[in-house]
Amino acid sequence: MSFTRRRFLQTLVVSAGAVSVSSLLTGCVFDDDNNVDTIQSNYFPQSVMSGDPTPNSVVLWTRVVDGLNDLNVTLQVSKQDDFDTVILEQAFDVNAESGHCLKVRVIDLEAYTHYYYRFVYKKDGVAYTSKTGRTKTAPLADTDVDVKFAFVSCQDYLGRYYNTYLSVLAQDDLDFVLHLGDYIYETDGDSKFQNTDGERQLSFRDGDGTLQIGSGDTAYKAAQSVDNYRQLYETYRSDPILQEVHERFPLISIWDDHEFSDDSWQTNATYNDGAEGEAQLARKKNAEQVYFEFMPLDHIAPHGGSDNTEQLAISDDHLFPNTKIFRDFQFGANLHLLLTDYRTNRPDHLIPEDAFPGALAMDSATITGFLQSAGQEPAYISGVLASLSPVIDIDEQAYAYHKTLLTAALVSSYTSELTSRLNISESDAQQQAAQKVTEVLVGKQTSSYLNQVMAQAQATLADEHPLKNLPPLPETGVDTGLAYYTMGKTTLFSDLGARYLVIKPTFDLFAAYKGATDPSSQSAYSTEQMTWLATTITNSGATNKVVGSSVSAAPLLADLSATRQPLADPTAEATLAYILGSGLVPEPLKQQFYLNVDHWDGFPQGKEALVKNVFEANGVITLSGDIHSSFVTEHQYTDGSTKAVDFTTSSVSSGTFGEFLSEGLDTLLAQLGDIPDGIDALKALFDDIALASSTSPGVQSSLALAKMGEHGVSIATASNTGFKVEYHNVKAELATTGKSYYNKRSDYLSQVNKHAFNWDGTVLTDISNSV
Repeated sequence: MSFTRRRFLQTLVVSAGAVSVSSLLTGCVFDDDNNVDTIQSNYFPQSVMSGDPTPNSVVLWTRVVDGLNDLNVTLQVSKQDDFDTVILEQAFDVNAESGHCLKVRVIDLEAYTHYYYRFVYKKDGVAYTSKTGRTKTAPLADTDVDVKFAFVSCQDYLGRYYNTYLSVLAQDDLDFVLHLGDYIYETDGDSKFQNTDGERQLSFRDGDGTLQIGSGDTAYKAAQSVDNYRQLYETYRSDPILQEVHERFPLISIWDDHEFSDDSWQTNATYNDGAEGEAQLARKKNAEQVYFEFMPLDHIAPHGGSDNTEQLAISDDHLFPNTKIFRDFQFGANLHLLLTDYRTNRPDHLIPEDAFPGALAMDSATITGFLQSAGQEPAYISGVLASLSPVIDIDEQAYAYHKTLLTAALVSSYTSELTSRLNISESDAQQQAAQKVTEVLVGKQTSSYLNQVMAQAQATLADEHPLKNLPPLPETGVDTGLAYYTMGKTTLFSDLGARYLVIKPTFDLFAAYKGATDPSSQSAYSTEQMTWLATTITNSGATNKVVGSSVSAAPLLADLSATRQPLADPTAEATLAYILGSGLVPEPLKQQFYLNVDHWDGFPQGKEALVKNVFEANGVITLSGDIHSSFVTEHQYTDGSTKAVDFTTSSVSSGTFGEFLSEGLDTLLAQLGDIPDGIDALKALFDDIALASSTSPGVQSSLALAKMGEHGVSIATASNTGFKVEYHNVKAELATTGKSYYNKRSDYLSQVNKHAFNWDGTVLTDISNSV
């Protein structure tokens, strides 16, 4: 599909100095106070927004709807909320082909000043106005002022309300709101993490344009067409509290994955976990186009578009693979904010979701050669090899019967997986499964995984079957290697062991090898973005250098190994020790896990280089989201002292990471056998385990706060003495996201817990008791 010949939303540039001599509203009907009539809900269903403030400019946005035709709307800007004096009044065409969205970049404004704005639609001699928006320009770069702002992330709409934004609205002195991604969720009801039973639901009007995911009772749809994505923004932006936030504060935003597709990388979705290829270029461009239509960011500026005299349109030049949303903002002397893009150029996850668990990622010869090249001693190398999985060659004649049994079992398993995921016929699934098994069940394999498959298959055979009593494959006295199974990949198509709950020691070895052979596998940023980031930070003279990242740099770990660090709380430690010693936790789970390698933990060596060489070297503060949890992280890569920190905010409304971990643990336990009684005691220790795990030997970032079961938003203040963050959270078990507190604001705010920290550039201090 060609985008260059289509009419897209235009970012129109106007000067606040170009005041009309005579009003464009002459001849329209006014009320007794000389104000235009207000019937905004009919014609401005998503209200108004402002964004990307600089000392002399801001982007203003609205969507005006009256039928399917192109329309004309007038913008008014004033320093007064009653518009007694209008400093800008100009009419614009609003194209139906742009979803009836309008973005206007207003220039020649005064620094650090509040402005009021509204849009007026004229029909049959009557002027109808939008709600009045309030925006604020940034202070000049040499101005010593405190800058206060909110940072937020992850606002699922389905079955959920945006009550957490009431904490933002309670802070009327904010300079802006920073949204770190997942502004929308692209699906109409993914039961794995969305509430499909609540009051607020969505059904795509362009059903034929959707992407169909799964089959049977768990099937759902994902946005694919331009109209699908537009409907999501229209629906989310219809929320009155979200509208109120946007009407009151300018927005600075970046995207994460759900603005396109969950856990995406470049143009690739991951819904089917490798069961089929999911490269979706047209869908990616549709998602980007609509994001630029509906969000008040200056999508031209990162491309070098600084000409303030021409109309600037969305075109192929601004869409994948040319996409650029990384950009920076200077707010006085005390805040330099750099916004990054984690998704557009990142490589695939290191462990493929369709990796065959028994297959080798590294054999013993490869491991030995790699560790020798890294300068490791023979005794260390021998120890590593001894800790890995047993390996046999399944194509040896001695294992011919084993391969026959395994082939039949795996064809059956693959058939079942493909049928449930791809909604194809069983015969087609069997054909694909047979081909897949011939590709994966070859050569060197780990016998520990294959023996599990054999045991399950033999349990279904009749006693007289010749393969019923076939002995297990040898697990001692054989070679060893690093199999995908050794990193936690236990099922055929799955995010478990690929993106979540990955065994840390073996993954670190594999990641180091991949990074040495292909350095691009260790960074989510393009070379251009990385150069821009390092150069801009190094050259910045701001008191606080702050990087916005859609995903967290926190160490997201769970260590249940024999050498784990004890929990800080003696009662919690005694409880965990009992759980681990009682048999409640299967042996395969007594490991040190990465909880989420879709985040920066998925690039361990790349993360270390970024934090050590860029963030710590320049005292950078990172603000992050996506993980639906609150974390505070101290980085200590250089000499053991803290030189950089990360503040990760929880979700506005999306289910918490604690809830996700609970469900994931149940799934994994069910795969390993059953879910034992009493496992809830382990779930209650998630935060304590994360805190303790971050102090494990070899972990060079430690957590000062971990709250994985709380929703929330965060408020930051950048001053000449440091950087303060307040977390305004509510516990998930209070279920405040499932009902509206919009007319009971004090009731909601009374349930908010506050966690607060101050970073003075050297010392991180917990000041929760003082807020």
